[in-house]
Amino acid sequence: MRKLAYVTSFIAMIFIYGCGLNTIDGRGDAARIQPSKSRFEYRGISINYEDHGQGQPLILLHGYGASTYSWRYVSPYFSKAYRVIAIDLKGFGLSDKPMDNDYSVLDQSRIISEFIRVHSLENVILVGHSLGGAVSLLTYLMQSDHGAHHISKLILFDTASYKQELPDFISILRVPIINVLSLCLTSSNFKSRMILRKAFFDHSKITEEMVTTYGAYLSLPGASHALIKTAKQILPSNLEEISERYKSINIPVLLIWGEKDKIVPLEIGRKLAGNIPNSKLVVVPNCGHVPQEECPIQAIEAMESFLSYQTGAMK
Repeated sequence: MRKLAYVTSFIAMIFIYGCGLNTIDGRGDAARIQPSKSRFEYRGISINYEDHGQGQPLILLHGYGASTYSWRYVSPYFSKAYRVIAIDLKGFGLSDKPMDNDYSVLDQSRIISEFIRVHSLENVILVGHSLGGAVSLLTYLMQSDHGAHHISKLILFDTASYKQELPDFISILRVPIINVLSLCLTSSNFKSRMILRKAFFDHSKITEEMVTTYGAYLSLPGASHALIKTAKQILPSNLEEISERYKSINIPVLLIWGEKDKIVPLEIGRKLAGNIPNSKLVVVPNCGHVPQEECPIQAIEAMESFLSYQTGAMK
């Protein structure tokens, strides 16, 4: 009943605020987005990534609907001492968006695992936000199953990791017909602004540059298909089985969580910290779902402290 009421109100909002805006989208800005020179081919799919600095590899994986842009504060800072590789997940950013059904967390994890293997990366620090955090966790578990030990540390931002109530903007994209209508009848900038307002605690930190940049990515061909397919598969069917394995993670893990996260609540972070043996939870006060963007100074400080810490358990 609650879901039906939400769908009804969401449709009303689309027609009140969205109609007429679909011509004022990110397409003009999208024309100015240039792919990086770094591309990785996976089974005919071209994956975009940015590669900066030298040293121990630090791989950055963004969240749902985002791109390497979400790491614009983190990447330059750590590329002074690390080889920072920010990857656009399949279907997002400037990576290919094929019209297939392979957009599950497992599908994304296979791509990241293959990226690590093909580039012969060792002692990897894998950093993931939200959906990217879920991909990071599964990538580590997959590699452990095959006796591979390429990942030495995990840093997880507000990571989807247990069964939970899905945020409204993902729930609506799981509903047939309504999902297509909601994407077709609103502008890319409208969609990006709506998601950012859900993700940020302090809305005054949402800039027009952020709205138009994310909107530009959302306007690219295939982006709507990727959003819908990912939303439908965002909760793995064997999530309980996966979550039981968190207790087996035996590398250092840093969890960074926004205190006011409305998308993946702090209680999820506390539960995850309680189940991963060698983990530390850092809570960023008065911050929402994207600490690396809303509170970058605190996020970078937490990461730097963790990466410089070499011995002993963290709890």
